[in-house]
Amino acid sequence: MSSDPPAQAGEPDVGAPLGYRSAGLAAMLEVFALWGSSDFITTLTDDAAPGMDAGSVTALTLLGRHGELRPSVLALKLRVGASNVSKITRRLGQDNLIERSADTADGRAGLLRLTDQGQGVVAGLVDAGDRMMHAIQAEWTQAERDTFAQLLTRFHTDALRFSAAQKT
Repeated sequence: MSSDPPAQAGEPDVGAPLGYRSAGLAAMLEVFALWGSSDFITTLTDDAAPGMDAGSVTALTLLGRHGELRPSVLALKLRVGASNVSKITRRLGQDNLIERSADTADGRAGLLRLTDQGQGVVAGLVDAGDRMMHAIQAEWTQAERDTFAQLLTRFHTDALRFSAAQKT
């Protein structure tokens, strides 16, 4: 049982340290847990996509980033099963945010893509993310913001390389 007092309002509740030797890894895992939570996603994106669940928000951003995708590929990227992606895409289709078309490479397969309205929602989601980063970095100098962006971009590239090497 922890003897630490509970976090005060406005203070982060990071819990007990797990003993990572990398403070950067520990911090990233906390951010991933926060940013991956449904409450965080739906609160952050409520202006751009009112009432939309986290899975739908993520599906829209994936389609915005990757363009047309087969439902099976979207399911892989969302890390959900086919039935879950069917529910998500049915809701997004009913809201006129995505549309289905035939895959010209394989007429039996379908593709999902954003509608014009869906592209507008994704633009709003991007704006919400930009506002969040601006608020988080409000007290940072421009040099700190630039250095963070440079190092995080490098980290992203190296993490992708590491991930690809794990698959071989």
